[in-house]
Amino acid sequence: MIRSMEKKVFCFPRIGKYTPVFCDLLESLGLTVLPPPPITEQTAKLGVRHSADMMCYPFKITLGNFIEAIEAGANSLIMFDSRGRCRLRHYWVLHDLTLRRLGYKFQLYHVNFANILRLIKTFNPHLSYAAIVKSLGRGWAELKKVEGPWPELERRRVNIGLVGEIFTCLEPAINLDIEKRLKELGANVFNTVRISDFVKACLRLEAGEKRIYKRRAKTYLNGKLGGHGFENIYNTMYLADRGIDGLIHLLPLSCMPETTVEPILDKICLEHNIPLLRLPIDETRSEMNFETRLETFVDLIKRRKK
Repeated sequence: MIRSMEKKVFCFPRIGKYTPVFCDLLESLGLTVLPPPPITEQTAKLGVRHSADMMCYPFKITLGNFIEAIEAGANSLIMFDSRGRCRLRHYWVLHDLTLRRLGYKFQLYHVNFANILRLIKTFNPHLSYAAIVKSLGRGWAELKKVEGPWPELERRRVNIGLVGEIFTCLEPAINLDIEKRLKELGANVFNTVRISDFVKACLRLEAGEKRIYKRRAKTYLNGKLGGHGFENIYNTMYLADRGIDGLIHLLPLSCMPETTVEPILDKICLEHNIPLLRLPIDETRSEMNFETRLETFVDLIKRRKK
């Protein structure tokens, strides 16, 4: 299906509660935005059908999301390029290759922190760099507002921490709305994955935060690690020292960084006597199995606290 390229209609993959923030940001820059279509079973089927078997689930979902966006009228796609060691840095190349092979006409822009100002100027030449920076500042304030403050540990409730791959931890359609399910089971949830932290890490603005835990986490590794593997190690240490009651490790099946840190997280939880539940997720996940495991995990921790 070939779409007209006369007017740019921008879209990007959904990413949980942050999706409206990014839509508002693009609109504030004077761009026409198509909100990303909801992630459904059909989204997953489209992504799986046109992806290599061993590609991680986030790649398949974002590919399916792009196909549905183009079908809905988008012709200018935006994909973040981490420029890191995770294969996320290659997503936009493979997305572009696959979508063109399927016959779609579009333009895909890969955004990173080195090219973002120049790229926005390309999108809307009438904007000054001062106006762009001002819009980005408002977007940052809105992002922080959506995230809210870190919750406090509640001794009378079960406190459960979430660590894992960023997209899997933030998109409810991928993790079967795990935060909502845990709260319905009476748990106090600490999701350690936040886009604001990711942005600060990419811009090297968080050097002093959790410094002692980062220093300890490095002793487990022989060099730098891609994805959110390193963050998950020091965040697990941080939660352990705060007295977390249980930890859930969310990861896409075949994710190399998360697989690498599995034994490290196991060791940390064992040393601090913290129950750990690991949930690898892909397109074959069973919602009933997922629900049963969560209920059992929370119930056992409740009994343990008593």
